[in-house]
Amino acid sequence: MKVIGLTGGIASGKSARCLQTVAQWITSRQYLLANEQQQKSVRACRKSTVVSTILTLGIPVIDCDKLARIVVEPTHPAYHKLVKHFGTVILMNQEMGQPLDRYKFGSIIFPDPAQRRVANSIIHPAVRDEILKRLFKYWIKGTSLVVVDVPLLLEGELWRIVSEVIVVYCSPEVQLARILTRDALSEEDALARINAQTPLIEKVEYADHVIYNTSDLKTLEQSTLKVMAAVKPNPIWTVLAYFPPFTILLAGWVMAKRHFKGDPRKKRANATQKKDSKPHTDSESASGSKAPAHSS
Repeated sequence: MKVIGLTGGIASGKSARCLQTVAQWITSRQYLLANEQQQKSVRACRKSTVVSTILTLGIPVIDCDKLARIVVEPTHPAYHKLVKHFGTVILMNQEMGQPLDRYKFGSIIFPDPAQRRVANSIIHPAVRDEILKRLFKYWIKGTSLVVVDVPLLLEGELWRIVSEVIVVYCSPEVQLARILTRDALSEEDALARINAQTPLIEKVEYADHVIYNTSDLKTLEQSTLKVMAAVKPNPIWTVLAYFPPFTILLAGWVMAKRHFKGDPRKKRANATQKKDSKPHTDSESASGSKAPAHSS
């Protein structure tokens, strides 16, 4: 079974609710209004075009936005872990078994990075476990290709376990225009939402395929079909994947490929660090021999 990671950014055309952490999504106003604004958001950001096109091909899509809601329900173990750490103060009416009071939860974790890290350390693994459970079920069913629609593909390190990464991209200018139209925000607030996320141009560095959502819906649909044709698994590999030893080898190969390819963020940070340190090194090595080039 081949697993594809699908990600993007706010108003990029993949998802309207791509926040940097699961905790941010759970405690955000968008989450609280998700049900009543879902159709409006979908039309504005064109998520329905990409995902619906994939679904028409008979390819299952695991929606991690839905999983983020599931893991904080009272019946889920992550809910009890959150209550154990934060107390019943984060619950509606402060009663065990009641739904999460997201406003209260947000007021605790947003001002305190340490508490936010604790929340994410509980929620992120829970979402990953839910993804793996669903992937296992699809493997048992004999599904050859599954798409995981996950805003946290990079932040949650899930890019390391998928065969290929698809990024839905649009320019920052298009992002801004769509948010202003969709949410009726001020330009300052819209830019704040964009800047709160990993820039799309950085996500493209992880991509094996990019869907450019800068034109009309028909073009977007055609681009999606083209990419999905490119990621279609080899039938021979699909058959072999039913044998557990070969499945383990395939999973190991995917993780090894990602490992040796490296993390683009770390590569960029190392390059920046070397660039920043280079003038200092040059000046030290040049001291006593010649003056800097700008000196007269």
